[in-house]
Amino acid sequence: MSLIDLKQAERLAPAARTQLIKRIGMTEEAQGKAKPSVADTISIGIVEKAWELKWGIQLVYLGLYADAVLACVLHRNLLSVTSSSSQIWESVGALLIGVAGFCLTVSLIIPTISGILKTTIIECAPTFLINAFGEHSARRDEISLHYLHTEALKTKDEFLMAIYREQQPSAIRKSAEHRQAGTLISGLVLLMIADIWAGYASGTDTLLLLLARGHELAFYLSLAPAMVVLLIWASLRPYPRDNIYHPTLRKQQDQERAAIYGRGDDDL
Repeated sequence: MSLIDLKQAERLAPAARTQLIKRIGMTEEAQGKAKPSVADTISIGIVEKAWELKWGIQLVYLGLYADAVLACVLHRNLLSVTSSSSQIWESVGALLIGVAGFCLTVSLIIPTISGILKTTIIECAPTFLINAFGEHSARRDEISLHYLHTEALKTKDEFLMAIYREQQPSAIRKSAEHRQAGTLISGLVLLMIADIWAGYASGTDTLLLLLARGHELAFYLSLAPAMVVLLIWASLRPYPRDNIYHPTLRKQQDQERAAIYGRGDDDL
């Protein structure tokens, strides 16, 4: 249901609004039946994922983890690995343990440490930094999805409930993607630190040590602030908007807040 549909439906009587919702639903259902072929879906999906930032970060995850493990176990870096590297293929057990360790790292260890870092940063961040990353207020004539749901339950309005049911999956998906992005960024920082530590601990030139060779001081003085900024951004950035265009309810909400606080505050 588009924004134009919502604006048109809001002006209609309750019975007419119900009919409009049904017609829109039937139209969307008819459009959904025209599904692409399996081959088209796979090819389109691959191209789309190739351009998604999270897939690039996950690939970097794999490279940094493999590089650190190779440095610790075989004292080699990822660039030295070839299909004929007998020392690696002779250690099939170590390879399996490495794969299991990678799964454990990305599914449990990184999310746990990321959560601890986020809590620590939020607790220790100064007020001006918290305010700088504060959530933006709703635009004029918009209300939050939560307020819309509350009014739908209170008034038993089918139209409002239909809007909520349509928008809720998108809001949940955006919230999950927001959390995942924060975890990915934090994990990237942690794996970069692990790769550097593995290189120095094993005496091996890991990928990041190779990048820093010849200009270590400048490299680390640039990398450290970048890591701090990434961690702060991943921890403090606000959740995406879940606001809905509804002038009537926005006016009602402003009146309610004016009665309580003496003025109309922005929708948070």
